[in-house]
Amino acid sequence: MSDPVSFCFAFASTFTVEPIEPAIRFWSGPLHSDFTTRFAPFGQVLQTLLDPSSIFASNAHGLNVLLFRKADLGSRADNLQVLQLAVASRAPHFKVPLLVVGDVEIPGAHFLPMDRVDTWYPVAKRESEAGERLGAIPFTEDYFVAIGSAIVRAAHSIHHAPYKVLALDCDNTLWSGICGEDGPEGVSLTLGHRALQEFAARQRKAGMLLTLSTKNNLSDARDTFACHPEFPLAWGDFTTHRIDWNPKPIGLASMAAELSLGLDSFIFLDDNPREVSEVDEQLPQVLSLALPPNADDFEAFLNHVWAFDRMKVTQEDAARAESYARVQEFGKALHDAHSLEDFYGTLELSVDIRPVAEGEWARAAQLTQRTNQFNLTTIRRTEAQLHNLSHSGVDIFGIHVRDRFGDYGFTGLLIGRRSQAEYVVENLLLSCRVLGRRVELAAAHWLAAWARQLHCRTVSIPFARSAKNAPAEDFLRCLGWTSFPMRVEVDELASVQSAERTVQSAPAPTAAPPQHAVDYTSIARDLRSVAAIRQRMRAPAAIELATATETRLAAIWTDLLRAGPVLGESNFFDLGGHSLMVVLLLMRVQEEFGISLGIDDVYAADVTLEKMARRIDELVCFGGVGHDEYAAILASIEAMTEEEALAALNANSISR
Repeated sequence: MSDPVSFCFAFASTFTVEPIEPAIRFWSGPLHSDFTTRFAPFGQVLQTLLDPSSIFASNAHGLNVLLFRKADLGSRADNLQVLQLAVASRAPHFKVPLLVVGDVEIPGAHFLPMDRVDTWYPVAKRESEAGERLGAIPFTEDYFVAIGSAIVRAAHSIHHAPYKVLALDCDNTLWSGICGEDGPEGVSLTLGHRALQEFAARQRKAGMLLTLSTKNNLSDARDTFACHPEFPLAWGDFTTHRIDWNPKPIGLASMAAELSLGLDSFIFLDDNPREVSEVDEQLPQVLSLALPPNADDFEAFLNHVWAFDRMKVTQEDAARAESYARVQEFGKALHDAHSLEDFYGTLELSVDIRPVAEGEWARAAQLTQRTNQFNLTTIRRTEAQLHNLSHSGVDIFGIHVRDRFGDYGFTGLLIGRRSQAEYVVENLLLSCRVLGRRVELAAAHWLAAWARQLHCRTVSIPFARSAKNAPAEDFLRCLGWTSFPMRVEVDELASVQSAERTVQSAPAPTAAPPQHAVDYTSIARDLRSVAAIRQRMRAPAAIELATATETRLAAIWTDLLRAGPVLGESNFFDLGGHSLMVVLLLMRVQEEFGISLGIDDVYAADVTLEKMARRIDELVCFGGVGHDEYAAILASIEAMTEEEALAALNANSISR
């Protein structure tokens, strides 16, 4: 989200959602992005989804956000179904993804459940009875900060390709102690180190590959896992390793080549800041993270590294580690083969190309969003957009691959359509897991057969160069094609033969890429709670006024109005206040001072900051009774005889 064009968050909600704006605005700073917000009229969720001129339809760069509470939809059971149908019919036509925030998932959109908001940013008090009553504002300011932060975090995950490899140090990272000195049995697992291992295990289950990058003797590291069956991680959970005494940048680059993955898909985690700094300097593509000095902080830190976030995990994600084990077996067999022809003759390659099935759209969208090396156009599409394309006459085929080393599953995508006597390919992409097997050649031959079946004479094949898709360009040029889109006769495509190439390795960068735009370490260390975020959001301290209450109230005014200076004689409305801000002001005063102002205390034409502060003091000191009224009650009590006072108390006749 570092595009020079403003990233727009467009909101539609079943309740007043404008109080979320300060949190969205705040995060533009840490993420070095220009964020803007737009809000649909109150309660007009369906209109915003269906109107072709709405803020959702016109949003060209950013994220559309739908927030709803099931209770707000009314008592009719089919209201939720109507909302679901509106999302399904309109979301594919939006130019940006749609995020649904609530307690019920709606197919066709990204989903941020409220329990994930609570996990990321827990707050002590969520609901605001006064806000709900005064302006359909159901949540406290703290909870709006939590929701806004979670939405920005979700937007970051949606718009950024996920990292694929977690490279871990061992000593004092995976465990406490040094296995080479303390012995494999001598290391221990503190609560913090256990939390780290459990976190890494969850990342593996979500699709990340785990690797080891540590300066150690191989036998010591391996024996440590063998001696500690209580570890959440086992030796077999790691796809590969570099356990030696070489500098860690050498090992990381070597593992990237072995796995046919770019270094920019790696996260490196180490307890030693010096090692992290060395990787930062020599391999700036790698996201290098230094763990907190205290292991007790590991869990909270890791849970707030946004680079690990995934909005959705597919079956292919869960099976990725096992799939890469087969990739390594493939590489070893290829290395040991006498010749490529001998190797391919024993590969037993099977490429099954078929229409994407109903339960496969999430994986299809994921392939367009994550595949970089063999991707002809790098056009990214959401699940809903692909589903909509399939209903508009566009063919979308999944490519399923297996060989004697195993079944790699749904690892490629072919998108195209017939246009009179020509078949127009929109994109062909393959996961790097299946490169080097002639899968691309099999796909080309299948494409020719499909075009012939549709009575097409030619096939149009596009290519758009990116920073990462050199393997796709290599394949096309091996076929002798140099200009694009390339139009080739069907018979010619059916007979093409590619020059043989070995499994692709990560290309060495010609120049050092820029540093990571997002400081994930700073966010995870300093901005992982609502209290910390609120502290950073808070407006600069107001000048000292006549009383402490005036000064505290001025800070609230400044924060809400983004105006200054606020003085004792300032008027809330003259500084830009309006009816919604009045409700927010009443909520803030209740949270800050523990009392409830009345509407008249704010809306009176002559109310200044000084008068409002005096009213707050009266409510705090006299339990909600004004000073003059309190003095009158006190005088009447003093004028009574003792018998009259006792009688009045017994009759409960004194009102406060």
